Amino acid sequence: MIEKVSHFLAVKIHNANPDTDKKESVEVLLYSLSITLNYLLILFFSLLIGFLTNKFAETIVAMISFIALRIFSKGYHAKTLTTCFVLTTAIIAVIPHVPVREYTSITNILNVILVLIFAPNGSFEEGTISKSRARLLKGASVLIVASNFLMSSQVVALSFLIQSLLLIPKRR
Repeated sequence: MIEKVSHFLAVKIHNANPDTDKKESVEVLLYSLSITLNYLLILFFSLLIGFLTNKFAETIVAMISFIALRIFSKGYHAKTLTTCFVLTTAIIAVIPHVPVREYTSITNILNVILVLIFAPNGSFEEGTISKSRARLLKGASVLIVASNFLMSSQVVALSFLIQSLLLIPKRR
C-alpha cells in the first residue's frame, strides 16, 4: 500500500517538474516519499488510537522511548513498509494498555541485559557498523535503557523491552 502510493506520488512529482536539469529520478523520489509517508502514517494512527482510547500522553511516551532506543540500538526491519507501518503502529498503540507496574524493575534489568548482549544489531540494515561506532551505539543504548531506573515508567520499560527483543538475531 505505502509503496504503491509513494510510487504514484513520485511519478506525479517527477512529471510535474519541467526543469529537466534539476529533475530527481523517480527512484530517489520514491525512496524519500515512502520513508516519509511511513513515518507520518505511524505517527498519525498511533496518536489517533491513543486519543481514542484516552491514552494519548502514554502513547507519546511509548513512541518517543521506542524511537529513541531504536535510533541507537538498531534492530529488525520488516520486509515491506506496509508491514512496518502495521507492526509499529500496533506496538506503539498497545504499549500504554499493558499493565506491568509490578514488573517494571525486572523489565528494566532484562532490557539492560538484552541491550548489552545484542545492541547495536545492524545486521538487518545494509552495510556494517565499525567497532568504535558499535561501542558508542551500545553505550548510548545502555544509558537510554538505564535511564528508566530513575523514571520507573512502565510504559517506557515496555517500549524498551519490545525494542530490545527486536535486537535478537533471527535464526537462519
